[in-house]
Amino acid sequence: MIEQSGPSGKNKFNASTDLDTLIHAIVAPLDHIEKGLADQSYHYLMSGQYPEILLTLRQLSNDRLTLLLGSPLTSTWFYHPSMLNTEEKKSAKYSDQARDQLYQKQFTQLEDVQLVRLGHWLSACVSCLKLQPLYVNTPDWLSALLTDPLVASIKAQRYKMQQQPLHLSTFERGDWHIDRLNQILTAEEGAGHEDQLIGVLFDRNGINEYNKQDYKLLLALPGLEHYLTQHIDQVKLVASTMTSHGQLVLLDYLKDQPHLLNLLSQLVVELALSSTKNVRDTATGLISSLDPELAQQHLQVYLFEGKGHERSYAADLLARQGDQHLNLLQQALEQEKVKSVQHTIQAALQRIETQSRAQSIDIEFPAVEAIAEQNLPSSLIDLLKENYAEMLEKHKQYAEQEIENNKVYGTYQSQWAQKRYQDFQKYNIDKHSVEIYEQLNGEREFVRFNDLNIIYHGNKIQRLPEYTLYHALRAMKISGTTLHWSTVFEFRAEPRHFIDLDLRQLESILDQLNYTHPARTIADGYLQEYQDGLNRRITDADKVVPFFHLHPEFIAEALGLLPSRAAHYYHFSASKAIKLLEKFPQIPQQYIGKLLELALGQAKTTRLEAQHLLTKLPDIHLQAIEALNNGKQDLRVNAIEWLARLSHQDAIAPLYALLKKEKKEVVIAAALTALEQLGEDISDYLTPEKLLKDAQKGLKGNITVAFNWFDFNTLPKAQWQDGSEVNPSIIKWWVILAEKLKDPVPNALLQRYVELLHPKSQQQLGLLLLQSFIQYDTRHPSIEEATEVAVKQAPSLLKSYQDSYQRYGQQYPDYYGRYANITLEQVQEEIKRGHLAIYLGSAIKNKGMLALAFQTSASTAVKILQDYMKQHYQRRSQIEAMLSSLAVQNDPIIIQLLLSISRRYRTASVQNLAKSLVEDIAERNGWSRDQLADRTIPTAGLDDQGVLSLDYGQRTLHASLDSQDKFILKNEDGKVLKALPSPRQGDDEAQIKDTKAQWSNAKKELKQVLDLQTQRLYESMCSERLWHVADWLEYILVHPIMSRLIQRLVWLEVDDTGKIVNQFRPTEDGSLINLDDDEITLDSTNQVKLAHAVLIDAETIQAWQAHFKDYKIKPLFDQMSHNLPELNDKNYIDDHKGWITDTFTLRGVLNKLGYQRATIEDGGSFDRYYKAYDSLGLSAVIGFSGSYVPEENIDAVLYDLSFEEQTARSWQDDKIPLKDIAKVLLAESYADYLQVTNACRGFDEQWQKKTPW
Repeated sequence: MIEQSGPSGKNKFNASTDLDTLIHAIVAPLDHIEKGLADQSYHYLMSGQYPEILLTLRQLSNDRLTLLLGSPLTSTWFYHPSMLNTEEKKSAKYSDQARDQLYQKQFTQLEDVQLVRLGHWLSACVSCLKLQPLYVNTPDWLSALLTDPLVASIKAQRYKMQQQPLHLSTFERGDWHIDRLNQILTAEEGAGHEDQLIGVLFDRNGINEYNKQDYKLLLALPGLEHYLTQHIDQVKLVASTMTSHGQLVLLDYLKDQPHLLNLLSQLVVELALSSTKNVRDTATGLISSLDPELAQQHLQVYLFEGKGHERSYAADLLARQGDQHLNLLQQALEQEKVKSVQHTIQAALQRIETQSRAQSIDIEFPAVEAIAEQNLPSSLIDLLKENYAEMLEKHKQYAEQEIENNKVYGTYQSQWAQKRYQDFQKYNIDKHSVEIYEQLNGEREFVRFNDLNIIYHGNKIQRLPEYTLYHALRAMKISGTTLHWSTVFEFRAEPRHFIDLDLRQLESILDQLNYTHPARTIADGYLQEYQDGLNRRITDADKVVPFFHLHPEFIAEALGLLPSRAAHYYHFSASKAIKLLEKFPQIPQQYIGKLLELALGQAKTTRLEAQHLLTKLPDIHLQAIEALNNGKQDLRVNAIEWLARLSHQDAIAPLYALLKKEKKEVVIAAALTALEQLGEDISDYLTPEKLLKDAQKGLKGNITVAFNWFDFNTLPKAQWQDGSEVNPSIIKWWVILAEKLKDPVPNALLQRYVELLHPKSQQQLGLLLLQSFIQYDTRHPSIEEATEVAVKQAPSLLKSYQDSYQRYGQQYPDYYGRYANITLEQVQEEIKRGHLAIYLGSAIKNKGMLALAFQTSASTAVKILQDYMKQHYQRRSQIEAMLSSLAVQNDPIIIQLLLSISRRYRTASVQNLAKSLVEDIAERNGWSRDQLADRTIPTAGLDDQGVLSLDYGQRTLHASLDSQDKFILKNEDGKVLKALPSPRQGDDEAQIKDTKAQWSNAKKELKQVLDLQTQRLYESMCSERLWHVADWLEYILVHPIMSRLIQRLVWLEVDDTGKIVNQFRPTEDGSLINLDDDEITLDSTNQVKLAHAVLIDAETIQAWQAHFKDYKIKPLFDQMSHNLPELNDKNYIDDHKGWITDTFTLRGVLNKLGYQRATIEDGGSFDRYYKAYDSLGLSAVIGFSGSYVPEENIDAVLYDLSFEEQTARSWQDDKIPLKDIAKVLLAESYADYLQVTNACRGFDEQWQKKTPW
């Protein structure tokens, strides 16, 4: 074996290391596999001897060999069950370092044939990874020779990839040049193979989206633009054979090469007509950068000579460029023979006409004054020293605690806090405080200073009256970090700094501070897909619109009219651009054509947003009417739905004309729906005879293949409203049509169809479809199949477990200890459980069938859905589909379920959907969210006197609530019954059956109402919700169930200033009494709210407690015990930090209190639970040491209580100041925090050792 030595952690090779030494070091680890491999490899690389080594290496190639060589050719992690020992790791490190050094300085020392052999050798070594060639026609050796030096070997320097412009010298690859690579290729493959080199530089076959950016350095090769210009024909040829990923990379490269772009103008136009959407959209953005004459020349060829879809795309692209191509498009329309293309050209002409009718904006915005800058006082220097002293003492305490922890912790010895303390002591605070002071005031050049906490410790600097946005942004430059607007506004600036800020003023500040691309930095804050900082702080149109009027290129880029200039993953959003354009007084003319395309496009969100924005234009309905003739079914449906939303009477005649010629059932359904929404009587289309004729016609077509599982013989027999029977073919066709529409929300036509049926038939049909959907969706393997699989797989899995324990059991007992004595039977049981949990399919493709399930009995539907949500919560899309369908009915039980989910649910998207559905229901009824909740509280069948009457054959039974809020059932004589009696002879069997169902549903509904309303009243107390007296008296006090709940609570009457006028409690007879038992009357101009200990004095609290005791009333929940915590200058409470429990106990306590797990982050981790208060727009958050999913029961250390905006994310630090939290909410949340403390085992001085990180 070749000996290696060198200091650990440092590169033992440098520019003076000779080539021979480097090659020896690169191949040396192979002797760990088999003696002699290194020597043969060395001689093969240097002189070409032992060519058979390539075959040998391919045969031996495995994950261990790859690891030994430092993982060449791998730009990301790969699965490797092998583990290297210490000596092997050292050898692998030196091999990796030697390769890097070879690529840095010695590249030019190698002859062409040696470099070719190096490529062959690298490819052979990692053949086990089965790496796909970047470009299909490129040989493996060339791919290896490029990707290892320019991708794999620099993966530790990925962060430098963001530098612009990108240079090879940044990565110490300055000797590489495209001409040398071409020379090497020619030496091996012969002349005329330039396509192989061009292809491997641009194509990204087999590379996932996340890792594509790692290959950017391939395009930084010196001489590349010149090389491509010389071989322009080969570029065109290669582009047509590359993957779509490669075409995107090429287009992205061309946007910064204007000369080359115009040379390839025909290719760009060709790609703009591609059938691949991403390629088409990217190329389309580049067309505006082409020479206009070239662009028109190429598009004109496709407009007249291309295939059908190419002629259509060409028409759209020419229309985007405005009315200069009007005559050309009219000429094309006259010559066009294909109807679908004719309609596309007509639509393009219509867009040009609409755009030309819109007046161009020539707005003059008032000038803005520059924000005055003032220097921070010299006293800041002393403040910085004070901050440093306080932080130094803290770091000292942490270091001392770490030393103590290490004494008892065992093998793992943490040094982090001690190292941090040592580093912190090295600061020359006298010098640094002056430097920071001068930098913040702009009196010296920026010098990077990482520890901004010294500046912002205790938030003291922000409170200085002289502190401005200039200082906040200078601090960001001092830190050297990327400018994130959320960081600026949440941690560096105060509201006073941006409350009246104009974006033009902000641009001026950034420009003065020499920020790179200040205008784009601002645009990022409004248009970037994942940015939400700046756009939430500065929202007024007069502060935003002038900036984007001056910089129209950013909105154009977001809409795809210009090529994207964004870095990886940070593209501008069309949706955000549309929302931004809503702020403009009128739509700028240059965007109208693209907005019209989006308004009829496939993306639902942007389609609806664009349609809403375009209502600002006159006669916009004409554009939608024109689209009724389009050859694409989806586009016609979109146009119909848009016309329905516009509610323009001119749409009626074209819709009737469409019905006469339309053949597609989906389009016909949409047209009928729209006509009814426009006020037309469509009853002639809804007669039994017409419906049967439509069904017979529709049933001649094919059922969707994915719907073949449904058994139409199970459909119930149905009756019309008049009791006559419905032909089964009609119901069958409705189900097929609904499934074809692919929308679980029934359109107006399907709703009308269902309403034609008898109510009982509506419920039976809905229930059958709902149950069928769920039954198909939740199929699992049988126990016999699971057992067979378990018996077959268990032996090999048992061996794997035992091997894992032998390898890692001693080192990681927490993870592998359970494998020490595991048995074959236990492994079989584990496999069997896992197999039984497998879903055999999904019904989500058939969600359209749920559009006919919306009239399922509400109580039955809620029970079914709650069971599904409990057992199959991970099937988010299915839950959303069922909720969307059932939300169509205004049944109080459904509404209360949605309200409950909207307040709290484990899956964020389901919770957000429920919120949206609740808002839709409230809007269509003209109520607020709270008014909706109050007005739709179910009664469980109780009348105003609190009695439920049950017609039971020849008898009438009555039920009411007892003191425990449970039903008491009585017969006609007032005798209490334990259950419904046996029917009498002669009783109507159908009526008896219905009454039994009514009684069962009433009991279920009562329980749901009691649970949900108790929770809702508690949250109303926490949020200090106010009811108008009239609403409270009408919807709460007299409600047969709510009236009983509110008797167990204390209420406050407050005037319009918030002053308490009365304190009272409702009684059984509906009167309102105070502490003196005097009856009071509420003033109709006042409001009422729930009382709480933090709102009244101690004496009054005691009096109310005595009142409840005297009246022997158990409070619905505690209003009088929870007090405010002691507050400090922190934005969180951590007075019980370090108290320890376990993750299962913690989860159980917090779930019971209504908290849910925060979002799961990278690695399946989370570190907090939250309870959302939507009416306040925030969440209470309890943080702890963290856990993983799927969860195991490990130690959990309690951290703190804080408040964040809406849904909490793990690992974020976006806390709301405690002073801004409502008093009641703060007190109740602190009580939750203490309740978690009560479940802990106590404070643990060694708590820092119990955390998983």
